[in-house]
Amino acid sequence: MQEQASPVESPAATEPPSNEKRLAVWEKPIAVVLLSLVFPGLGQVVNREPRKGLVFAASGPILSLLSARAGLYLTFRGLVGSLAVQAAWHLWICVDAFRGARRRRNPSDSRSHSLAVLGSCGVLALGVTLFASTNYFLHLATNFKAFKNVSNSFCPTLCEGERVVVDLNAFTTHPPKRGDAISFDFQGKHGPVYIKRIAGIEGDVISESNGEVLVNGSPYTPSGVTRNCGQAPVAVATDRDEPRFDPVRVPLGSFFVIGDNSANSYDSRIQGFGFVTRDQIVGKLAYIYWSPERSRIGCAIE
Repeated sequence: MQEQASPVESPAATEPPSNEKRLAVWEKPIAVVLLSLVFPGLGQVVNREPRKGLVFAASGPILSLLSARAGLYLTFRGLVGSLAVQAAWHLWICVDAFRGARRRRNPSDSRSHSLAVLGSCGVLALGVTLFASTNYFLHLATNFKAFKNVSNSFCPTLCEGERVVVDLNAFTTHPPKRGDAISFDFQGKHGPVYIKRIAGIEGDVISESNGEVLVNGSPYTPSGVTRNCGQAPVAVATDRDEPRFDPVRVPLGSFFVIGDNSANSYDSRIQGFGFVTRDQIVGKLAYIYWSPERSRIGCAIE
């Protein structure tokens, strides 16, 4: 009886996948992750999930708007918390795109959306991301602006090198009042931004006696809340005397401002500086978001 020979296995059947094939398996997942990092939702569109891609593309700007409307950016904890949530959500969008690219999809399902539909959704996802980076959207979605302090005229409340968040909408519902720490454009919209405290409002009589500032005859005393928050950076001491000036009445629509480091401050007491008008005010100081002294980070400014 003739013995039947067993089939010989082909070398190609047992040959392990080549490095090129292994890399090809990861090309699309890596590509959609990179796309999602720059343009959230675009990775899902590439994975032929256009509806999900559009939802993810719009979710980031919506979260920014909701955070702004809730006032989360105006406290240090709120800023950190909202940014952490948005970063986590962006990471999840990337993970979802990666999983979608790795998932084995049904061929009939992969052809369920035409290239025209996918292309249109991709353009919309790109458009949403680009729109969210425009100044118009940033004005809507961010009710704050960050500044770096470049002098010690407001120290120890805010010292040189510290960075502060300014509430741009603080005076939309009520006018600035005495004691408010404000930032303002000294020479109009394109001039340097100064940080001072309002000592007098319209109608107030500001005078001085032996270097002490008087507001309607009472001593002017700036807030000391931020002074007691953390360890302020060491400022260079000055031997200057407090400025002397003649009594003035604050005109209509104007404010008399003084730096908290009054002996080293160029402000309304100095001839040539003058009053600050309402249209020059940028906003109200909210909190310190960075300082060389870590204990000062997050300090609210009052």
